[in-house]
Amino acid sequence: MLIIDAEGMVQLLNPRLQNMLNLTTAPQTVNALRRQVGRVIPEFRTLLAQAANVRQTEWGNLRIQQYPSQRVVWQMVPLFDDEGLYTGTLIIFSDANVPGQLEIANQSFLSMISHDFRTPLSTILGFAELLYNNQGRLSPEDQTEFLEHIINNANDLSRYTQIALDIMYLEANQQNFEFESVFLNRLISHWLTDARHRFPAQQIAFENGITEEPLAVVAPAALHRILNILVEFALKESPDDELVDIRLDYGATQAHLVVCHHAPDLSVEDAATLFQLMNPRDLSEMARPHLHRMQLYVASLLAERQDGYLTLRDQANNRYELDLVVPLAAHLDTQPNNR
Repeated sequence: MLIIDAEGMVQLLNPRLQNMLNLTTAPQTVNALRRQVGRVIPEFRTLLAQAANVRQTEWGNLRIQQYPSQRVVWQMVPLFDDEGLYTGTLIIFSDANVPGQLEIANQSFLSMISHDFRTPLSTILGFAELLYNNQGRLSPEDQTEFLEHIINNANDLSRYTQIALDIMYLEANQQNFEFESVFLNRLISHWLTDARHRFPAQQIAFENGITEEPLAVVAPAALHRILNILVEFALKESPDDELVDIRLDYGATQAHLVVCHHAPDLSVEDAATLFQLMNPRDLSEMARPHLHRMQLYVASLLAERQDGYLTLRDQANNRYELDLVVPLAAHLDTQPNNR
């Protein structure tokens, strides 16, 4: 747990977090804390930089690079006084790799995914057998209905397979990436051309109000996958008549790809676990995550492999922002082929 006041002073840094950050002493200011951890944990330095500007609850995760197995989920909560004036920020960190809980979560995920493999597969086989055994006796309407069942369940099976393979390879750090220096606005425009055939075009709007074209070193195929996951999540959570806005912004050292959407059914409790594989504290049938929500875990892993991260921001009134942050090329300290 970390509490920072409006003047940038560290009011609380508990011993567990201090030990996780390998700090011999507790710094008194945010700047001092950033200096101590920034060189070895650049993602944490970035997180601290945005903490002073938090005015709504945010969620995300990060991997502490010098401990490859250590992955933490965080939540930032702004603090206000009785008059509504900002007084500071509370950051709560949870170790996503607690051995006992991680094992339970992985077992639960494997059980769930194996069950979800069998369900669409059984449906596909059932309707395929009906078509085969009733050739020439089915009406065109029945044939169309059976084929729709087969196609829809085949798509579900493909998505379940993809997410299982993604998690297996990404968590094992075995998925190869081909990094390129790209102009993000051009890459997103190219992705949008393809996405309009996959998603309802009338619900997607892209805004790029900048004139500069800074370079970012990313894996284009992985970034396309992240974009598909984020937009699918936003569309699934939004009512059919709500727009999903995609915005590209730049900071001094980072690019922000922000997906703004409406999510009336996303509770605070749900938001807090979106970047975890499974919630190990609740393994009931009701707690089974929706596939489009579970894929945010894959998107966060893909972002981490590109020296980036994902943040979910509560904008109030059931509106949220998914912020994909990637470093600009001029500020990368490592070469792409070293990732």
